[in-house]
Formats: sequence, C-alpha cells, structure tokens
Amino acid sequence: MLAYLRRRKDVAVVGGLVAFFFLVVIPLVSGGGGSADGEGALRGSGWRFVTIVDAGSSGCRAHVFRWRTGRSGVVEVDPTHNNLKVKPGLSSFKDDPTAAGASLAPLLDFVRSEIPEGEWASSPIFLKATAGLRMTPAGPREQILESVRDALSASPLKFDDREAGALVIEGTDEGGFGWMSVNYLMGNLDGHAKHSDFVGVVEMGGASAQVTQIRDSATPQPGGYSFDFKVGKQPFHLYTHSYLGYGLEQARETLSAHLVERARGGRVKDPCLNAGFEKEAAEPRIDVYDGPSAVDLRGVAGDHAECARAVEKSLFSRDDPCGFESCSFNGIFQPPNLPKGKLLAFENFHYTAQMLGVGQPDTSAADFKAAAKDACAAEWTDFQASPYPKDGSEKFELNKLCFSATYLALFLEKGVGVDGRAKIKVQQQVGDHGIDWSLGAAIKEATKIAHGH
Repeated sequence: MLAYLRRRKDVAVVGGLVAFFFLVVIPLVSGGGGSADGEGALRGSGWRFVTIVDAGSSGCRAHVFRWRTGRSGVVEVDPTHNNLKVKPGLSSFKDDPTAAGASLAPLLDFVRSEIPEGEWASSPIFLKATAGLRMTPAGPREQILESVRDALSASPLKFDDREAGALVIEGTDEGGFGWMSVNYLMGNLDGHAKHSDFVGVVEMGGASAQVTQIRDSATPQPGGYSFDFKVGKQPFHLYTHSYLGYGLEQARETLSAHLVERARGGRVKDPCLNAGFEKEAAEPRIDVYDGPSAVDLRGVAGDHAECARAVEKSLFSRDDPCGFESCSFNGIFQPPNLPKGKLLAFENFHYTAQMLGVGQPDTSAADFKAAAKDACAAEWTDFQASPYPKDGSEKFELNKLCFSATYLALFLEKGVGVDGRAKIKVQQQVGDHGIDWSLGAAIKEATKIAHGH
C-alpha cells in the first residue's frame, strides 16, 4: 500500500511488517535537477555511491547519494538524489524487535534499484537512528539494531562494520550533519567562506530539535556541545545541542500529559485544540495532535494566550541555573551571539508555515504567533470549512495548527532566545535542493572512505 506524504515529493511505504505487503515503488527525485546518470556515464565520471538511512521516529528514509573526489582532493557529493521512506519508525518495534530488520526490505530493494549491480558490493550503506531510538530503553534498542544489522549484512550492499554501520547517533551528530547540509548547499564549505557567511541552523524534528552554529573562538565552549569535521584540509568547529523531547510530536505529547495531570481524573480541557473538537475516552486518536488518549477530551481553544500558557508551563517552566557564560533554557549552554546571528530553520518550521500561509523565507516568531491566534480562534466546524491548511494538505492536519504555531513561536523566543520580531530564514530548500541532514552524513562518510578510514 502506498501513502504520499505531504512532507516530501517522493514515495512513502506504510505498513507494520511492510515486508509482507506487495509494494509498487516509484521513487522521485528529491531536490530537483533530474535523475542519476546511467551506468555507462557513471563508469566514466568517477562517481561512486553511498547510502544513508535516516532512521527517524516516524519511519526510515534511504538516501542514495553519488560522490567523487575532486581534483583538489575534496570530496564532492551530488545533492540531487532519489530517496524512499518506509513506515513505521524502528522504535515502534520495541515489543517485537526481531521484526525490525524485515521492515527495511522495501528500502533495500529501492537502494539496489538505484545502484548498478556491478557497484553493489563496493557501495556502503549506513543506518543512522535518531531521537526515536534514542528514547527507546537500552534492551529493546540494541535488539532492534541487531535485527537491522542482520538485514543489512544479508544484503549484497557493502556493510563491513556492524557496530559503526547501524547505530544510534548522538544529537550533536544530527545537529552537525544538518548544519553541514545547509552550508554545503550555500557554497560555504568550499574553503573560501568568511566567518560571517556561515548560517546557524535550527531543525525541528518530530522527537528532538537541534540548534547549531559555527563556533565563536572568543566564547569558551564546554564539553558535550561540539561537532568537528574537515573538508579537504580545512577544519570546521561547531557549537550544537539537541533538545531531546522538544521535537514537535514529542512536545505535543508532553503537553497532553500535563493536561491529563491538571484534569485530575476529569474531562480534559485542551486549550490548544479548537473549540468544538471533542473525543470520548474510547475513541481512537488519529495522531498525537488529537490530544491525550484514553480520556474524555474537549477542545477549548479560542484565546491563543491560553494555549501559550499551557505550552510554556509544560515545556519551558524549568528554571535550572546556568553554570556557563550564557544559556538558552533549562541550564543548557548556548553562545551569547547565537540568537542574534543569521539563522535558518527547517523541517517542521517550514511545514507548519506552509499550512498556515506564513510568509517564507523571511519569517519571525511574531509571524507564527499571529498565525496561531487565527488558528486557535476558529471554531472546529468553521475551521474545517475554511481554506486551511493553506498548502492543500488534508483536513485531518488541522488538529495540529493551533499547537504547532504556538509552540514554534515559543521555541524560538523562550528556547533559543530569538527576538520575537527578528526575521530568520524558514525554508526547506536551498536553490533547487532540499535540506536534509543526510547530505551532511554522506559528506562525512564519503570523506572518511576517500581518506581510507
């Protein structure tokens, strides 16, 4: 069975044990610019292949990149590539971990279809799991990874190191790879960029959020906040932090738990769901944005400020002391110049802005707040009859708009410390190419291969 996701112009395969379904897969080009060269052109061009599997909280996406070493010895990765996503995410196999590997069968078929057969054995595949598995208990997590490693080992693709080839990456890696992707697409990793050319990156995923910028040598940086890499002979040193549990979906779950606790066994009144939205305890929830499950629920949004107060109370109320020169929130170190620097926000910032009709790329926390006021004020029946979502998404997406716009504005202001009126870039592409941290991972892995590591 096929499901076309709003969030990518490609194909997602949906299913529990997807290996048991008959699947017809038509991959499309991510980022535009046409498909990869044929086998004959490949052999004469010096291009090689590397596959990065982004194992996220909602599914696994395989990105098949071409790369080569340029005349200067610097690795070049072609950002135009095909990719495919299968659902669900690996963390959903925590109760049946041995089935995780079988769920990747459609991905492995897709990867083989993208690479000439004669190149399979020399084309490495890496699976990098993020916050979904990071939050899974250690026992089931390792069992899931072993099942995945078995599946990758059984494929004809190059998979030499079980431990390094399929693993849960640190949040600092995820943030660093995202920064690499954005600045590579902007041409800032060519060795000629000035310090002021580099762009800080805010990525809002489903389970975590990453904030990353080039390191300022004038600000001492404590351990645990660094990501370092080289392009050619030039080293890059970054500040990065991953806020586990502060991705959009996980943040909504935290709010729901707070509302259930506040209700003390009674009907839950949700200030981030539109007035007129109701669910009985026995009714299934479409997704986390339908509010807390197994309780009687009534949406009471109307005044955006009520939603904002609930989000702030549940997610930004901790007042941990700052033991560093400067902090963001919860005692987390953050360079003092970051909130005022050049910032680009992507993933759920972009998707939410699209659905709400918020102008891009120049956007502010105040713009999200204004959109939240309109989204929260609508009565549920009227909201369903309105032009929202403004990007043509399905109407079932409406349940997330009041919360999402409110939370994203607060994350920028209360979290990162960006002035509410300051404009940042909100976009999912640089030129013709989509932004995804997998590109940064491909650059780093290809560089290691090129240098014999």
